[in-house]
Amino acid sequence: MLQCGVEWRPTLVKRVIEPLRTSTRAAKVATDEGIGFLKGMGNPAGPVALATELVAAELARWLGLKTPPFAIVQLVDLDVPMIERGYMLHGPAFISKEIDGLTADGGDVFLSRLHNPEDISKLVVFDTWIRNADRCPPDPQNTPYNRDNLFFTPSGRKFQIVVFDHSHCFVEGTLEDELGQPHLLDDERIYGNFPEFSAYIRPDAVQAAVARLRQIDTNVVQEVLGSIPQQWGISGSIKAAWCHLICARANKVAEFIPGKLLDEPGLCLE
Repeated sequence: MLQCGVEWRPTLVKRVIEPLRTSTRAAKVATDEGIGFLKGMGNPAGPVALATELVAAELARWLGLKTPPFAIVQLVDLDVPMIERGYMLHGPAFISKEIDGLTADGGDVFLSRLHNPEDISKLVVFDTWIRNADRCPPDPQNTPYNRDNLFFTPSGRKFQIVVFDHSHCFVEGTLEDELGQPHLLDDERIYGNFPEFSAYIRPDAVQAAVARLRQIDTNVVQEVLGSIPQQWGISGSIKAAWCHLICARANKVAEFIPGKLLDEPGLCLE
């Protein structure tokens, strides 16, 4: 079941609170259902950034990770400024709800108090699956860590990992130029594996995430891709190639990631 608009369904962007200097020139906005972070058409990263945001959020939920509630909202009458880029185009925009919590501190203050510690392993599997270099890249000497995209929200006296901001996943450039290129499937680098995660990567959690990856099928992915608004310009042929990549890469990651994350990879191969 698709998760977009299930938990939170704003219908009106009422006012702009703050334009943000992000790669997509997002904006913090007030809606009829509370505060959220809006990414719209006309942003400098292009419509692919909106599509990857939506697709990755749905896949994260499917894998069992927590994300902020998210939705598609129609931007109609309000002009939302983008820093040094004019205004967002009117039409469907991606929005995620503002939630309480704190970004990662680079230590284990939050990690040692997780309600679901298996989510650490699950996050590494997920980021590797979608090739998300905008959290913990596989080559941090060239691209710095981005702990702003690793969030912890209170859960009683403990915390939960929340993942968000997936505008730069799957490809480095455009879907049109890169989908179908063999390096997207053949990439066996590990994404999302912050140094402080090492003590918390658990064989049983990796096994569970790998088992879930092996359950992906084209029907699930086609439903997700079919939910992309037409105005974002993702053609049917691109969706078909994207569907193939998501499914094939799930199986590929399930094969190689246990041996790269665990001292005893055989624990995850059954």
